Amino acid sequence: MAVTGFDRVPELLDAAGVGYVVLGGDRAGAVARSLDPSLIGVVFARRTRGLGIVTAGAAQRDHPYNLARRVASLDHLSGGRAGWLALRADQGIALGATGQGSWAPASAPVGAELAAEAVAAARALWRTWPIESLTTADAAGRPADAEVRYADHTGVFATTGPLNVPTTPQGEPVVWWDYRPGDVEHAAVADIALVSVRDRAAADADLAGTVAVHLRADGRDPELAVRLRSWVHGSDPVAGVLIRLDLADLGGFLERTLPVLADAGLVRLRSGATTLRDQLGIARRAEPDPLRLRPVYVSA
Repeated sequence: MAVTGFDRVPELLDAAGVGYVVLGGDRAGAVARSLDPSLIGVVFARRTRGLGIVTAGAAQRDHPYNLARRVASLDHLSGGRAGWLALRADQGIALGATGQGSWAPASAPVGAELAAEAVAAARALWRTWPIESLTTADAAGRPADAEVRYADHTGVFATTGPLNVPTTPQGEPVVWWDYRPGDVEHAAVADIALVSVRDRAAADADLAGTVAVHLRADGRDPELAVRLRSWVHGSDPVAGVLIRLDLADLGGFLERTLPVLADAGLVRLRSGATTLRDQLGIARRAEPDPLRLRPVYVSA
């Protein structure tokens, strides 16, 4: 079964039981042309039922408020299946200022520090408008954690908020981090770190169990099954694997290779969990605590 276009990709991935797909991850490198990941994500959300949809985005291209709103909207559209891959920079569009883009001042940090700042700003915004404020009939008896609050995030991307999208079916989208050696503090803001095979030892030392590790793998690798076995049955198993495939190879991999890997216990296909967070077993972070944020509406 050859796949030559996007016409059947969402349905094929969904039917095969794939956990999640990353859209736009290649925009971190030199990309001549690339479709907007968030727009593709909407198409995937409408044409799938269980597949997780992770869209790449960088604060060098978009302000964290826009990123937070966009990914949260996708989470609502997909019923709680959205994630965000926080990139250091988006090379898919020319902005003139590669380091900071058009939002951060010239004195702002670049690279990992700027990306981590954007994640912190977005996470604060995701907690400003609890959806319970819309579902609790008696406003007077509404609990404190259902109050709309300001984000009051300070730093490079100082943001008052609140976000104009309520909290999502999974609380907030899951955040992925594009790991590179040395990301000790910055990667810790995310939920999952994407790590290349050659960087795994460095990631284990840098992250020290604070962030789930998902290894990047090549679907064309003839030793893929051997590698997966070592990752699954080794002394320090990884939490997940992201397999890169060319579009032309996708159909054959899903039809023949993936079932074999699943039957051998080397990959776990999607279960009946309703949200991406539940599917991956990623707990929602305790911080920032919304109760520490000032309320928008104060009683007289």
